[in-house]
Amino acid sequence: MILKETLVLKELIDYDAIEGAFYILKNNSRYRRIFPSEEGYLVFYKNTRRIKLKANKTAIEFVQNTQVQKDKVVLHKNLNENDYRYCNLKLISKKIHNAIKEAYRNLSGYLRLQPHSKDMFSYMLICKENGKDKILVVQDIVVAKRLLNKLQLKYAKILSKYCVFD
Repeated sequence: MILKETLVLKELIDYDAIEGAFYILKNNSRYRRIFPSEEGYLVFYKNTRRIKLKANKTAIEFVQNTQVQKDKVVLHKNLNENDYRYCNLKLISKKIHNAIKEAYRNLSGYLRLQPHSKDMFSYMLICKENGKDKILVVQDIVVAKRLLNKLQLKYAKILSKYCVFD
């Protein structure tokens, strides 16, 4: 059943793994290129029937000839959600995906050190951890900066383990 769905799709569309491009097939040859929407979906019509597929999952399924499990998520290694080349796609668990999103969010500006609003001799270290805001109050600026560097390294290590940057 799983392989059958992929085979039916392969009669309708073609995927170029090197370019990361999708094409509509007509008479077993490439008819025209289709582009994923902003949300990452391929939308096309076959015999007045609307077909909507997640582009990154479709790319993985075409190359591996298997269906993506529900507990897996497709990661774009360069974090560019519009890059559908097969070398840029990787299947990971939802837990790891959430850790990567959290690390990226923290390193993109959410992780910060600022003076405490009420105690002028204290500092607040603000970050996102396990999906929740975390605020650490520290009295010493040297300790606060050390803790900030430690968290930055922690999140950078998570990103460097799974993601590829130029």
